[in-house]
Amino acid sequence: MSYENAKANLKEFGKELNLGDLVFDENNTCILGIDNAFSLHLTYEPHSDRLYLYSPLLDGLPKDQKILLKLYEKLLEGSMLGGQMAGGGAGVAVKEELILMHCCLDMGIGVDASALRRFAPLFVETVEKWREIVSKICAGEEPPPFTLPLPGQKKPDVIKGGGPGESYVRV
Repeated sequence: MSYENAKANLKEFGKELNLGDLVFDENNTCILGIDNAFSLHLTYEPHSDRLYLYSPLLDGLPKDQKILLKLYEKLLEGSMLGGQMAGGGAGVAVKEELILMHCCLDMGIGVDASALRRFAPLFVETVEKWREIVSKICAGEEPPPFTLPLPGQKKPDVIKGGGPGESYVRV
């Protein structure tokens, strides 16, 4: 039932973006390109009945230790109780030099098919804000103050590409 909810949410999300039916690949993942700037990964995890949303904030950690410390401090501050990360947080893969922002949606009984459609714009806008903050810190600049995005202010531009069954679609 939960996997069916996740598939229904993905299908509804694809319709909202005028991309047709989006589907999970063999790893229960669908990857969308957002404005040719970053990717949004959607992975259903059957053991937890959750749909995970995650996107890269940074690929390649700063070599300067002071900048790296400032970056980590800002990410920890923003992750506290999910307050500045749409209810999620950030994770660091040091060996891969990758920072991801992540959230999850419960796909259990009672979740309607539009949960992802309603939540994804807020998540994407929040990722965009954090990518700007991270970029400024890595450049040695002071990041702009964080303000919560208001749902519905801006939708990503849709670029036609991909199709049903393909795991990568440009949005």
